[in-house]
Amino acid sequence: MASVRTHSRLIAAAFAVATAVVLPVSTATAATPELGQPCSGAESGRKVTDSKGRTIMCTNYRWQIYNGQRQSGQLFGNRGIDFG
Repeated sequence: MASVRTHSRLIAAAFAVATAVVLPVSTATAATPELGQPCSGAESGRKVTDSKGRTIMCTNYRWQIYNGQRQSGQLFGNRGIDFG
């Protein structure tokens, strides 16, 4: 029975460490991205409207004017994955 308690304590400790390190990708209070700003690979393909009313998309790790292009960058481009 002692080994079961030790095992469950280890699992609980590992879970606490794993959940403590997870950071949100975006939050409701995050600033609106602007054209030309850098963006992360996790945002690749995301489209938003900037403060000037333009639709911009995260591609090649920068917010660029969206004009129908497909997302690109290392996260998708080098793996032969087609999201179109």
